[in-house]
Amino acid sequence: MTKPYFRQVPNFEYVSRNPGDKYISEYIPVKNLFKRGKIREDIFGNLKFFEKYQIIGDERPDNVAFKFYNDETLDWVVLLSNNILNIQSEWPVTQESFDKFLLDKYRSIDISSMNFLSEDYDRNEIDSQRPFDDEAVYKVINGGIHHYETEEIKNSLGITALKAGIKINNRWRTSGNFLAMSNSKIESIQYNVTNNIVEVDLQDFILTLKVGDQVQISNVSEVQYNGKHTVTGIFSEDTESKRVNKFGFELPFVPNVTNPILANPRKEEVLFTLPETSEVTANSYYYEYWDEGLGYSVQIPSSSFVRAVTNYEYELQLEEAKRNIYILKPIYLNVIFNDLDDIMPYKKGSQQYVTENLKRADNARLYE
Repeated sequence: MTKPYFRQVPNFEYVSRNPGDKYISEYIPVKNLFKRGKIREDIFGNLKFFEKYQIIGDERPDNVAFKFYNDETLDWVVLLSNNILNIQSEWPVTQESFDKFLLDKYRSIDISSMNFLSEDYDRNEIDSQRPFDDEAVYKVINGGIHHYETEEIKNSLGITALKAGIKINNRWRTSGNFLAMSNSKIESIQYNVTNNIVEVDLQDFILTLKVGDQVQISNVSEVQYNGKHTVTGIFSEDTESKRVNKFGFELPFVPNVTNPILANPRKEEVLFTLPETSEVTANSYYYEYWDEGLGYSVQIPSSSFVRAVTNYEYELQLEEAKRNIYILKPIYLNVIFNDLDDIMPYKKGSQQYVTENLKRADNARLYE
């Protein structure tokens, strides 16, 4: 069955540019690389002609061809089946080449500008198979964060509220369900029966909070305080820094407990969603969705659904994706061979035509 690809590619006589050639009319035969075979569309676009395969280790196209066709010279069938034009960039590289690529790409990164998953990383624990000779480079590759991705969130009914694998910025602004927020623990919360206002003291502060803004209170043991509320009063604010340490809101009822006991350490908190135009940097990030089972909106902190993807993980994902290819089933090889026999020969009618396997280029030197 041996049928090497380039033996089927026709030749092209090109005017010789060799200094030693005596005559200007001398030609050099070369392969016409512009004459490229391909699998016709009705086959290429139909999965019934192919089977899925995952490249193992450092397998090359000729290794795969031998495995399926018992003929390593049919490596071109493997490449055509996946429309691979550049094997250097579209086929998985060896582990040694991959390591070298990582070092070449990330060695020049300014380490001080990188975010790291952990400062106290353990080189051997993370990956004992990466003997990088530069600890700083190793840290940038394996600890440097390339981007952030979501992990799946399901509501109380088991329905997916957020899909996994969505790339997101590590510094969100308010965008759809992705919320950039100011977050502060609650120092005290109590219902003032004199003016029917719930007064909230903050352990930290919230910037630029004003009357009319909405806040989300959560984790208070007396659940009547939890949920979204509209701020009706600002009681403690640094006028210069705009730091709000105490505010109030109204309840349409008198709560069962007017002065609830808070946890130690505090888990009760106030969230304030920053508007798009805000110049304040958020200190917490959430995803908000309506839970049909619960009957109210839920905010999930980023720590629960966001994961950092390191430079190494990112590059490895791209490399691993190249391993998923399609193999033309052996019973259809003759169809491809027959098509190639029809595609490759030159057709009569051109002034450059010499034979089915040879064309001759115009000799511009004769007219100089």
